[in-house]
Parts: sequence; structure tokens; C-alpha cells
Amino acid sequence: MKKIYTPEYIEQAHKATIHHESEMLNSTHCTCFYCGYQFDPRTEADLAWLDETSEKGKTLTCPMCHIDCIIGNASNFPITDPQFILACTESWFAGYSRISDGRPIEKTQLIHIEVD
Repeated sequence: MKKIYTPEYIEQAHKATIHHESEMLNSTHCTCFYCGYQFDPRTEADLAWLDETSEKGKTLTCPMCHIDCIIGNASNFPITDPQFILACTESWFAGYSRISDGRPIEKTQLIHIEVD
């Protein structure tokens, strides 16, 4: 049976992907809604955070694709439900994502640029 997630529910999930350091550290499972990578933030090497100086808290980026659309199971959203994952990626990326395109998960490399 196909589940239907309302736009309001998807918007709530989107809000759970930013300034969520404490939630991520209390999660045992996380999912990236761009590439589909799933991991345990307690054991994953090389976690990268954004918003390090924000009073609201840090935002975790995906260890594989480096996009900031990670949500953990401590959020209480159904992050392992493929229908939920697809609904989120379709909403957030308008169908332009590795999940929507059916492409496999691949590790990307960050390029550091120095600006004078």
C-alpha cells in the first residue's frame, strides 16, 4: 500500500535537516535525501558540519555527496521508508537528485578554492 505524505509533513521534515547537531548525535541512523546514503553518525568517519558559528547549531552534511539534507532517526520521521525518501527528494530537489535519477551513490570530492 502506497503511503501519501502531505506537503506540510514534508516541510516539517525539511526543517529537521538544519541546525540539528544534537539530534544527529542522538541518532543511530541517518539518511541523505539527495544521494540516498545511509549511515550511523556515531561511527561514520569524516563528518562535516556547516553553520559552526550559528547560535542555532550546526548542520551535518552528507559524507558521500556533501549536500546538507541529512535527517536522523531521532527526528522521528520515517527515514528508512523509500516512499518518504522519494517524496522528500522530489519536493526539495524537484526531481533533480541521485535518488530521482536512479543513479548509484558515489563519493564526491570537495574542491577547496582560495579567494583573495
